[in-house]
Amino acid sequence: MGVGQILSRIENVMPKLTQSEQKVARFVLAVPDEVVFMSVQEMATRSLSSSASVVRFCRSMGLKGFPELKVALSADLAKDQKTGYYDLNKNENTADLVDKILSNAVQSLRDTVGLLDIGVIEKVARSLHDAPAIFAYGVGASALVAEDIAQKWLRLGKNAYAFSDMHVLTMSMANAPQGSAFIGISYSAATKEVLQLMKFAKKNELVTISFTGFGRSELSELSDFNLYTSLAPEAKVRSAATGSKHSQFFIIDVLFYVYASINIEFSIDKIQKTRDAINELKNKEIND
Repeated sequence: MGVGQILSRIENVMPKLTQSEQKVARFVLAVPDEVVFMSVQEMATRSLSSSASVVRFCRSMGLKGFPELKVALSADLAKDQKTGYYDLNKNENTADLVDKILSNAVQSLRDTVGLLDIGVIEKVARSLHDAPAIFAYGVGASALVAEDIAQKWLRLGKNAYAFSDMHVLTMSMANAPQGSAFIGISYSAATKEVLQLMKFAKKNELVTISFTGFGRSELSELSDFNLYTSLAPEAKVRSAATGSKHSQFFIIDVLFYVYASINIEFSIDKIQKTRDAINELKNKEIND
């Protein structure tokens, strides 16, 4: 897992940590420049926790252990100040809003890149390549991500579906060929419909892939593979959807290109055929 943007990751995942892990997290955020020179034992003493809590905290951050945390902190401290997340203020002028929206998008992408696990991306791409059918589901803004997945993989000649009706999707997955894949999309990892479908997909032996904000959850524990985006801090006006959707589409783009590169000649041929078909349809509409 990438180790960039660790401080932002700690801030955003704090509510999902245990109380003992939160003690460690608050200490790291308070004096990150001191932590890089500490031992596990010193860190435990200074944060009023235990060595085991320090190790668990590191693993909750997606790191292998305390040494990797120190490397990640060193990388963060060596960078320029992060762009940051911003919320809307009363009677704010449009120019400032443009800058804030850009800042939020850039920060979300940076944090998400820091969470990228290249090995998982490659395994998911290979699983989708081998799957006879792909099903994607999300609610609200996540439904747009599901539709993007279906549209992209349809262009590559794959049987890909993003049904909004849970009953239709359930029937389709019940009769899906062996090796088919289900992608459950929920930024909060708590959408009950997605969780229900994930359990059904697991029961029917589909390859299961969760696509959530970073952190432990029942949804991620049910899945064969987990794709994570950054968790943006809470705000009064800026909803999670505005911060997460850029990162979600970015991850899908990365996955799409890795998938396409498995058999690049085949992928190019399929994309060209779909492009030609759409152009032919447009020309016919104009002539008619």
